Amino acid sequence: MLLSKNIALVGFMTAGKTQVGERLSVRTGLPFRDVDRLVEEVAKAPVQRIFETLGEPWFRQIESRILSELCAGSGQIIGCGGGTILRPENRAVLRDRCVTFWLRVSVAYVRTRLEEPGTPQRPLMAGRDLDLLIPELLRQREPLYAEADEVIETDGRTVDDVAEEIVARLGFTT
Repeated sequence: MLLSKNIALVGFMTAGKTQVGERLSVRTGLPFRDVDRLVEEVAKAPVQRIFETLGEPWFRQIESRILSELCAGSGQIIGCGGGTILRPENRAVLRDRCVTFWLRVSVAYVRTRLEEPGTPQRPLMAGRDLDLLIPELLRQREPLYAEADEVIETDGRTVDDVAEEIVARLGFTT
């Protein structure tokens, strides 16, 4: 199954998709592709600046193109952005071409992780009331994340622990 499909990680911002994807790559030997990083390479700018200068619609268009290109291949780990699941065509390609893991995170942990030193700026959070915005975005997105094949709770867990659970659920041996 793993050779004919990809492993995709979906979930809200701060759920750990990039760190878990990198750890899975080391653990499994499969290449890791981070959709946000690839969009940044196309735009030659960080996500925050892309949202400010080119806008979210441009970002989402490039994100969809990159995801589609990645999913044309197989045998890789794909870290999706928090909003990748918003477009129906993205959910369809993930469903068809990937074993998808939702890295689930609670509102409390999102807040905690956003306040950690070195946490990247999140364009959707800029200048907004996080106590209102985070629960609302989670409420909107959770039904879409729930289309994933597997759910992994991430609150209070290490990157290694989450990665090992995914490896175990896949029955992956190296």
